[in-house]
Amino acid sequence: MATGRVTNHKGISKMRLLLVDDDELDRMAVVRVLRNPKLVKDIVHANTAVRALKLFDESTFDIVLLDYRLPDMECLDVLSQITQHTDKHAAVVILTGMEDNEIIEKNCIFAGAQDFLLKKELSERHLTKALIHAQARHALASKLIDTHKRLKYLAENDPMTGLSNRYYFEEHLRGAIQRAHRLNFQLGLVYLDIDNFKLINDSLGHDSGDQLLQIIAQRLLEVVREGDVVCRLGGDEFAIIVHDLETETSVGALAQRVIERVREPILLNNVEQFITCSIGIATYPRCATTAEDMLKRADLAMYQVKREGRNGLHFFSEILQVQILHRIMLEGELRSHRFQTQLVQYYQPVIHAKSLQVCGAEMLVRWNHPTRGILPPRDFIDILEELGYIAAIDTDNRQLACMQLAQWRKNGVVGSQFVLAVNASEQLLQRESLHDDIRRDLESFHLTGECITIEVTESVLVSDFEKTALLLNRIKALGVKVAIDDFGTGYSSMAYLKWLPASILKVDRSFVQNVPESEADCKVLKAIIIMAKSLDLEVIVEGVETLDQARLCREFGADKLQGYLFSKPLTSDDFATFIHTHNPESFNLI
Repeated sequence: MATGRVTNHKGISKMRLLLVDDDELDRMAVVRVLRNPKLVKDIVHANTAVRALKLFDESTFDIVLLDYRLPDMECLDVLSQITQHTDKHAAVVILTGMEDNEIIEKNCIFAGAQDFLLKKELSERHLTKALIHAQARHALASKLIDTHKRLKYLAENDPMTGLSNRYYFEEHLRGAIQRAHRLNFQLGLVYLDIDNFKLINDSLGHDSGDQLLQIIAQRLLEVVREGDVVCRLGGDEFAIIVHDLETETSVGALAQRVIERVREPILLNNVEQFITCSIGIATYPRCATTAEDMLKRADLAMYQVKREGRNGLHFFSEILQVQILHRIMLEGELRSHRFQTQLVQYYQPVIHAKSLQVCGAEMLVRWNHPTRGILPPRDFIDILEELGYIAAIDTDNRQLACMQLAQWRKNGVVGSQFVLAVNASEQLLQRESLHDDIRRDLESFHLTGECITIEVTESVLVSDFEKTALLLNRIKALGVKVAIDDFGTGYSSMAYLKWLPASILKVDRSFVQNVPESEADCKVLKAIIIMAKSLDLEVIVEGVETLDQARLCREFGADKLQGYLFSKPLTSDDFATFIHTHNPESFNLI
């Protein structure tokens, strides 16, 4: 391969020299010494440091012969500019007419010179040998520098996308924070995660996943400002360091541009894919004063976007941090083996609307937290569903409900007409074995299906109507009743209601709380009860807390009542006591 460099028959490259000396006689003396045409291709002269630096910047030289004493600059300053030039590299040999000085020689060598020669000792053999050795040492040094640069690039860059990697990101962010502190600037951090990236990898293959990451990387580079730094932190996580931030609004606008650019269709395997991302934003110095804390807080903000459904952005705030750290702690507790043993079952009585006798109960789960005491479902049920644990909890509760009912019957606490209701989540209804599991539970405790009710919310029924309806019809065939819980808070319409495989409709407490004071709420409550009765549904009204509410529900045609007017949820022992002490006549409704 042609290199453009002239070599002699021994393979030694001919050198191009830059000779820098303000004394013309000294320059001519050097030229006379270098009489070997096999070694030197060209000698360019400069009589000042400024002229030499200009020539060095404009042309290419193999070796610079530099006089130690120049009229316009110190030798070490010139040496420094030559050896630290960003684009040009050459070996430097210092020439001096002074007496031998070890200190000066040492300073020059340490500053980057390859050799230090006395002019009075110059000879063709001496200078030729010095130039060859200088060039060889410089070539070796250049290789070391190039190797270091390559290793530094590999250490600081992501090979797949070409972006800076996590190591560079952390180092750069630390330096950027120090600079922002010194100059009293703001700094922004945009932390980005591709939504459902695992699905792309699993469905289209890792090659498509890699291609997607490369496309996303390029799109990020297209929307950032000049000077901002885009990094791939690993997997499907990216970060943008926003320098010299004027306002938080501007980093928010950048994040919105990122969302919109990422959302544009991407062609993978000849199929258009629509990708979204979740972004968390933290700023210096408002959110954090260290690189580690900035990343943590941007990550927390991104986590909040994931919780809210992905495809958006969120700024970090102290309130958000408290909420999310509390949630993370709660998740850790819910994942622990101890959690299952901390769940306790409570039972809220269901009262017959006419006789006011106890005719059933709803099992409600509580968490007996080791430090916070008894926690209601609203504090942990949603997280259990997200973690995928709720179906197992529902299964355990159903088994415990059957065991408790059997025990109450054995002890004469309740009769054969008593009905115990348990909740069934969407995750539980997705189990194809649910019908057989319920049948097995009933048989294990010698119960019939008529003494158990499965409560499902209307949103669960509608989410996969045909499949859910088929399953519930099979469960109804066991004699188990199906109740629509919290009616009026979900998504179902009247058209759906007539096709639902339900025997009971439970009216949500929100329709009762302003009754009888609100005439409009009274009309709505009455309409719901009449509509349900016209569909041959048994009606249970939840949240009954006053005698007036109970009277009105009875007047409108409700079959059963449930609420704090009669009793709060009770432990199994307290429930048995309640059964024995309950006096319908004390309510003055009969």
